[in-house]
Amino acid sequence: MMRRFDFHPRLIRSVTSWFRCVVFAGIVAMAIPGRASYLAAVNFGLPDSWVKPQFFSQQSDVNPTTPGINDSLLLQEQQINALQNKAFFHTDLQVLTIDGVQRDSTLKIDFNPVYESVTLHWVRIWRGAQYLDRLDTNKVEIVQDEKDEEEFTLNEEKSVILVLDDVRVGDIIDYSYSIQGRNPVFGGHFSAIVPVQMEQPAGRLLTRVIWPRQKTLYAQPHGCSVQAATVAGKDTIEYDWDFRQAPGIESEDSVPAWYDPEQWIQLSDFKSWAEVNQWALQLFQTTSPLSSALSQKIAGWRQIEGQEQQILAVLRFVQDDVHYFGTELGAGTVKPTDPSTVYSRLYGDCKDKSFLLVTVLRALGIQAYPVLVNAMARRGIANWVPSTGAFDHCIAAVQCDGQTFWLDPTINYQRGPLAAHYLPDYGYGLVIAPGTRQLTPIPQTTGQSETTTTEYFVVRGVSEPADLKVVTVAEGGDADALRQLFTTTKPDDIQQHYTHFYSASYPGIRVSSPIEVEDDEQQDRFQTTESYSIDNMWSRDRSRYECTFYPSAISARLGKPVNTDRNQPLAIPFPDHQILRTEATLPSGWSYGSSDKTISDAAFTFRKFDQVQANKLVMQYEYQSLADSISPDQVGEHLQNLDQCSQLLGDTLVWRETK
Repeated sequence: MMRRFDFHPRLIRSVTSWFRCVVFAGIVAMAIPGRASYLAAVNFGLPDSWVKPQFFSQQSDVNPTTPGINDSLLLQEQQINALQNKAFFHTDLQVLTIDGVQRDSTLKIDFNPVYESVTLHWVRIWRGAQYLDRLDTNKVEIVQDEKDEEEFTLNEEKSVILVLDDVRVGDIIDYSYSIQGRNPVFGGHFSAIVPVQMEQPAGRLLTRVIWPRQKTLYAQPHGCSVQAATVAGKDTIEYDWDFRQAPGIESEDSVPAWYDPEQWIQLSDFKSWAEVNQWALQLFQTTSPLSSALSQKIAGWRQIEGQEQQILAVLRFVQDDVHYFGTELGAGTVKPTDPSTVYSRLYGDCKDKSFLLVTVLRALGIQAYPVLVNAMARRGIANWVPSTGAFDHCIAAVQCDGQTFWLDPTINYQRGPLAAHYLPDYGYGLVIAPGTRQLTPIPQTTGQSETTTTEYFVVRGVSEPADLKVVTVAEGGDADALRQLFTTTKPDDIQQHYTHFYSASYPGIRVSSPIEVEDDEQQDRFQTTESYSIDNMWSRDRSRYECTFYPSAISARLGKPVNTDRNQPLAIPFPDHQILRTEATLPSGWSYGSSDKTISDAAFTFRKFDQVQANKLVMQYEYQSLADSISPDQVGEHLQNLDQCSQLLGDTLVWRETK
């Protein structure tokens, strides 16, 4: 994944992480070689003269006894000097609980020593009207978080770490610092975020920007309608956003990815997406000829008959043979690596893999372009002001037989024709191509994504074991997911997981034979066959025995959100199409009525059908989602429908003892 070009509040929700410095508990870090050289990028001193530090108010609306509230944000300010490429940050945080002491007593400032330097101004602990100086230069450490390795990325970012002595409940932690410098790959362009609210209530949120008068600063409010106070100078304009007693974010669970419940203001110096495209075009180009090794590989692909088959062959290689690992060093944080290098080392991140795919396809005479998207905000970026900070992921747009196919080279184990390929609903993307002037809508995937599961029960007498064979046929995106599971997971672990799934409904279940797998890559169809024996299929209830068949896979689709009285849209997993057919061969003829019931709303359609054919009971369930979300006013009806569906789940046979 590409590194985010700037901070966006939806992705960074710690109470202080808006401003590059966060307080947190349980740091997992290691000292890095060359400590002295990195410490050279850390200075100590007073803020520059252009900075106007504010003082916090100790009055807070936060109740210290409120469960889950460990600290109170009294003041958070950022002051940015766009002319000098400097930014001042200041935080005042009151610790309310012992847990708050644990997590707030370690300060962490992230920076890139290649092009940034940090100046620590002060670190204080206030107790009443007095403060204790905690800026001990001998205790400042430079570390690198190990999380980058866990996320398959390597970058140059380091962290300034300072563990504070003697922090107590009720203390106010007061610290400030400045950062100078910016990644030169942005070509001097500017983007930033003005916070209007935090996850928890905040006493004061202040953003001050000093901006050159000859340039235009574009500001886009999100979820709010606020304007900056401005002060015009001879060569500069000062913008001030000052929010006092800012309420916390009202979050509900299960909101769609594109929905943004937060209030914030986006800043950028780009006037149009066409300008952003011109900036990005410089990144996605190479002046070096392709290596002989890559050229030979392309020559082999050129021998494949059919344009679609050529595209599929190259895509398979980039998806499966070029493994994901990002080397985000210097310009590599944004600029893709040379395709020949990616081919020779067989690894790269999303922009590397996409650029390799596009470069090879162009060499084959196929139109292809990189596309910048936002994997988190998705369609939400349609309302953003043009900015380099709007994107965090890269895919590709490919032309084939008059159609445009949107392909994600970071998805593994995709098979079948291009039309069957699943793509997350990214909503909009910036196609990096000459002439691009706007974001382009990306249609939702048309590829089939469906799973049909058939359970074959053979039920015998009350004291005899039953047999169960389960045949699962997955297509499209569901097949890709199963293919990846069976390729990357040990068979014994899969068998144990599958058996555990059925043991909740059938406690006496045991494996009869190992799982069988059939993979039809041409049709992108993946089939598994499970075989079990169930010792206790019948359970005794006084003078009768009961045998129950329960559709756990369908039940999992009918869960309710935590917040049922909603003001925010409800996300629906989409696309999702599940068919469960249960055929139970019974020991003798059975009296059992048939039924057919369908329930639908804006979110989904559900059908249950059952009947008896001689000594065979047939039950079929079908669930299909119809949209990725529903509006708050549709939630009430949706929840009622979920209840009705849940009441239809399961069938029970009763065998009474005769005297």
